[in-house]
Amino acid sequence: MNIKNIETTRLILIPITLEVTKSLISGGSKEVEKLGIKIDENWPTDDTKDILPIIYETLEKAKIPSGFEAWMIVKKDNMQVIGDIGFHGKPDEKGEVEVGYGLVENERGNGIGFESLKAIIDWAISQKSVKVIKAECLIDNKASSRILEKVGMKEINRDQNLIYWELIKPVCK
Repeated sequence: MNIKNIETTRLILIPITLEVTKSLISGGSKEVEKLGIKIDENWPTDDTKDILPIIYETLEKAKIPSGFEAWMIVKKDNMQVIGDIGFHGKPDEKGEVEVGYGLVENERGNGIGFESLKAIIDWAISQKSVKVIKAECLIDNKASSRILEKVGMKEINRDQNLIYWELIKPVCK
């Protein structure tokens, strides 16, 4: 299955390929630049660098993105990667997926987190295999909490550190 980019008003979400992952792990940006895209100097973030080996392992098996890995968040106005968003794998047997995202610090607070999360949730809801979308954020991450609420997620639990969120896919009749 060939995954298409997702376009919003200001953004393009582009699936991260195996080649791009290899390039980022080695500290390069050549594979991203081949797509006509520049990289913000603060991307990949430390959180993204932590998950690149997991993305690599998944894509090495699959060879091509399924959409349930990571996507680059690219601003249309300057064609620059400013963050990433994606899932922690394909839906499980209950149709549940977990979403996560991160932006470079200088791009936070201007609606890009909401715009990219709304777009990826809409994409996930359009997938037959998805029934529930989950997320978690640190209790003190008020900005993320607001974004998760704004896209329609509901808080389902919290512990000392994290708030757990979920969005149940509407059932069409």
